[in-house]
Amino acid sequence: MSRHEGSDKKHGVIANRTRSGEIENSKFYSSSFANLFKVKVVVVGDVGVGKTSLAARFVKGTFQPAYELTIGASFLCKAVEMPNYTIVFQIWDTAGQERYRSLVSMYLRDAKAALLVYDVTDLNSYINVSEWLKQLRKYSPEDIKIILVAAKCDLSSAVHPSTANEYAAKNEILFMETSSKTGLNVDKLFTTLASIMNVRGDDTNSALHPNRTSILDLNNPVATNKKQQCCSS
Repeated sequence: MSRHEGSDKKHGVIANRTRSGEIENSKFYSSSFANLFKVKVVVVGDVGVGKTSLAARFVKGTFQPAYELTIGASFLCKAVEMPNYTIVFQIWDTAGQERYRSLVSMYLRDAKAALLVYDVTDLNSYINVSEWLKQLRKYSPEDIKIILVAAKCDLSSAVHPSTANEYAAKNEILFMETSSKTGLNVDKLFTTLASIMNVRGDDTNSALHPNRTSILDLNNPVATNKKQQCCSS
């Protein structure tokens, strides 16, 4: 295990913490606490659709053709700079295997946003989107923001984009095509998500308090624990 990675046991589930994905943008250092907000994002979808690749591409800017199956959920974190505020995305990449489905509800309870991912080459993963959406509606807060994400758009698609777009519109959620391999729309996905979050008028999604954490000197090794608090859920 590298010095950038660790693992936590939380609620009896292994949660992989990737430190290299925590707060990478240098602009983040200068953001004021009053304009800094945490947003918990849960990534859901069938096993193998590309959830882990999507999160890793956004946080690390890298692509691996294959990952080990996620056990329970893995955690990554990255800040997005908006014109007048900064959002720290706390990304929970959940396992798609059937045996972990019951655990997804635990991660959704206080989520502010969800990415519902399907693989464009796998028709069944798209068919199962409706079941995932039902789970999101059942266990998430009513005001959760949801984006339907078409993954692996660099490959031949078994689902026409217009079909998915119509489904999203019908269910009053957004839709976006992405490719973790090429990077297509990955950053745009999260900046779009940041733009629709009602962070400035939502007291339950409050700014980080200076008494709880500090992000002003992340280059100083002694600030490591404080940096982790920025990304802790």
